Amino acid sequence: MAGLTRMVGAALIAGIALGCSGSAADNRAGDEQPRHRVVECREVIWVDPEPGPGYTAYGADGGFVALPSGALQRGRAGSAASGYDDYRFSKFGLLVRRSRQASLEIVSAPGNAFLDYGQGEFGSAHALTAGPCDPLGPGCDADMAERLGGWSCGDDSGEWVVWAGGIWADQPGCVEVVVSSDGEQFPAQLAVAASCS
Repeated sequence: MAGLTRMVGAALIAGIALGCSGSAADNRAGDEQPRHRVVECREVIWVDPEPGPGYTAYGADGGFVALPSGALQRGRAGSAASGYDDYRFSKFGLLVRRSRQASLEIVSAPGNAFLDYGQGEFGSAHALTAGPCDPLGPGCDADMAERLGGWSCGDDSGEWVVWAGGIWADQPGCVEVVVSSDGEQFPAQLAVAASCS
């Protein structure tokens, strides 16, 4: 009987300890799952007829997403309060064909990296989805004359919508990304202050 009491007591203590802190395996599994961000059409900053020089379009029929083809410069560091003070920001516009939904996911990086677009919570978003966006503009009424979200309401000014943002990385190097849309999937590379060749 004393042995049974000791076993029940030990199990109870272990259960309380795990309930308060979780197991190391549970915490690791949560960290490994990529955080996903949805980028809103109302956050579009511009519309272009086509991707400009220095961008590569991925996908059939002219592409669904366009990313920079050259090396990205490392800019400002994360603030100490953010917990990302070892990271540096590399800015580039994200271009998505406005009639398509595009997804990007970081699959490997020399260190740690995350995408930062839109007004969502700052932090480690390893994947994002953007588009499609209405050709009249986000939240537009065709009779409105004001400029909203990067283009005038009712103005058909281009096929490609542009979001401001970029990538945070704690080390320079080649970041491998997978871009996908409607069954199409392609590997892409972001050269963060380094060459991917």
